[in-house]
Amino acid sequence: MEMNTRLQVEHPVTEMVTGLDLVEIMLKVGAGETLPLSQQDVTIKGWSIEARINAEDPSRNFLPSTGLLTRYSGLRGTNIRLDSGVEAGSFVSVYYDSMLFKVISWGMTREEARHNLIHALNRFEVEGVITNMNFANSILNHPRFIKGEMTTKFIDEHYENGQTMVEPTKEQLDAMVIASTIVFHNRQKRDRESFKNVIAKVGTSHKPKNVQHYVVKGNADIFEVELFGVPTESDWTIKINGTEYSVMTPQFEYYMRRIKLVINGQKQYFKQQYRGHFIWTAFCGYSRVFEIYTPREWKLSQYMPKEKTSVHENVLLSPLPGMVVNILVNKGDRVYRGQDLVVIESMKMESGVSSPCDGVVEDVAATIGNAVETDEVLITFKT
Repeated sequence: MEMNTRLQVEHPVTEMVTGLDLVEIMLKVGAGETLPLSQQDVTIKGWSIEARINAEDPSRNFLPSTGLLTRYSGLRGTNIRLDSGVEAGSFVSVYYDSMLFKVISWGMTREEARHNLIHALNRFEVEGVITNMNFANSILNHPRFIKGEMTTKFIDEHYENGQTMVEPTKEQLDAMVIASTIVFHNRQKRDRESFKNVIAKVGTSHKPKNVQHYVVKGNADIFEVELFGVPTESDWTIKINGTEYSVMTPQFEYYMRRIKLVINGQKQYFKQQYRGHFIWTAFCGYSRVFEIYTPREWKLSQYMPKEKTSVHENVLLSPLPGMVVNILVNKGDRVYRGQDLVVIESMKMESGVSSPCDGVVEDVAATIGNAVETDEVLITFKT
């Protein structure tokens, strides 16, 4: 039997369902006071769920991520608690544990607690380092988690490269399209408004359209979007591939990276960023980069050359920031794909970095004891 007398990372869950302050009780007992309650005095009310948010990259097998927190929104809300050790401007280094903060929800039922935590994570802004926030949110939205069918093999069975293998529902995907198109449309409108003063005062004026048509592409999915509404008002009717939604928009603040929409009477929160001319949107653990076109632009886009990506297999790149603690090969050694060549320590963990190819070591750029950054060249090969 293991006896663990320290405070657990999950202690806020106990505090949320019991109403007790475990830290206060421990300090008082440590100061010599009598335990103020018995086991019979402890009552449990409702459900609580905790999401532990770490500076880790799920797409790289949860390797640590470092950097400066450039945005950090914090949280406010009923039945939501935030335990945090960072703020905007904090630097996440390789020398400490990767945990940044914990978000804890409460509800009378498990489903209510789950929904409260999803809404909290949907509207929490963190930028500057890669985190597991979307990954945690995707678990909350996974059908097996909703049913309570969890095992220790859950991630191995239902995730690949840090991404859930369950596609978003039609409602979730349509909501992401609505959020992306609304932001794009209003930004275009703002740009047109800025040129009003230089428009010629002669000739016929262009009447504003009551219907705006767009074609939206997200991954392999194509959506035909129709926006019905007056630009000066906040109520819209939006059709996505023929399905109609009633949408209420906020007063737009373009410095924000999150947006709240009321879709068919339900409040929904989205995180967004412009990626070049496209819009990245995150919602309920899913994220997509949406390309938004007018119908004419969409027709012409079919003639554009496809983007080419190149993969360099003759170099070994560091998958994480940290310090080189061991080099397992020398110049001239023959190596094989998957063989560990370098060991890097970061956030109190050692990680082996394996060869991406079969070949002969041409040069070892890494040095034991030196710090390296993500994607820094460690070894080059003759292939």
